[in-house]
Amino acid sequence: MNEHLIIGLLGTALTEQERVWLKEKPPLGVILFARNIESPEQVKALLAEVRATTGQQTWAAIDEEGGRVNRMPWAPFNNRRHAAEYGVMYERNAGTAIQAVYQDSLAIGEALNELGFTHNCAPVLDLFHPDGHGIIGQRAFGDHVEQVTALATACMRGLQDAGIEAVGKHFPGHGRANADSHVAVPEVDAPLATILSEAESFSRLIPEGLKHIMTAHVIYTDTVKEVATLSPFWVRHVLRDRMNFFGRIWSDDLCMKGVGEDVSSAAQQALQAGCDTLLVCEPEGVRAIYKDL
Repeated sequence: MNEHLIIGLLGTALTEQERVWLKEKPPLGVILFARNIESPEQVKALLAEVRATTGQQTWAAIDEEGGRVNRMPWAPFNNRRHAAEYGVMYERNAGTAIQAVYQDSLAIGEALNELGFTHNCAPVLDLFHPDGHGIIGQRAFGDHVEQVTALATACMRGLQDAGIEAVGKHFPGHGRANADSHVAVPEVDAPLATILSEAESFSRLIPEGLKHIMTAHVIYTDTVKEVATLSPFWVRHVLRDRMNFFGRIWSDDLCMKGVGEDVSSAAQQALQAGCDTLLVCEPEGVRAIYKDL
């Protein structure tokens, strides 16, 4: 199990317990949040310490989407546009918007690479829906597949050209969801055909080179009565078989209420459903899952 885990850390340096876990049962990677971040020098030192402890080229991920999803309060990470602002720009001049997203993502990728990161949990591939919960909102590039695909492709390429892997999210689409999966179990009651057509933003990035896709903790009531993260229908049948995705399938954070209260159980279910990269972001969740390893 540990070789599938991407774990959150408690603070700005490793605890003694974290050193034991990293050394004895190294995870696939770590993911940093604002609580782990003080300065560029401290971030570099923390990621170097992680890799010195595991003795491996451990992945290091972060959520730097721009706009309100920002972890590092210094340039070039702070004061970036929301994805939706690029969407407005796209409607005026598509080429200008695509180039702007690429340049922004390249700069962010280069800065992430310099700090020791390997993955950025972006781009958001969800479509904006005005009647959906605000958890996506301005994080979406737009409300139709062509626009989202064009801008997300530019984001992915900018990151990749800087040596950072992009993680597209949240499959098959969180924009219509009626709740925030951090605190509840969202549902989408649109027909399956609608969900699949809106998930084209994912399938179109796959042949363009997207190697990582994160699932949504959302129940699509027209299909199966379980969240997509824990659903073989969505993970194996749709993403693997129908969309021919052979990269890594990331669960969204398994500490979120969208997958229940038991992190270890959610991790087992996500693995059985076909996820091969398991995000466990909160320290108490990491403690619980390592207790069971």
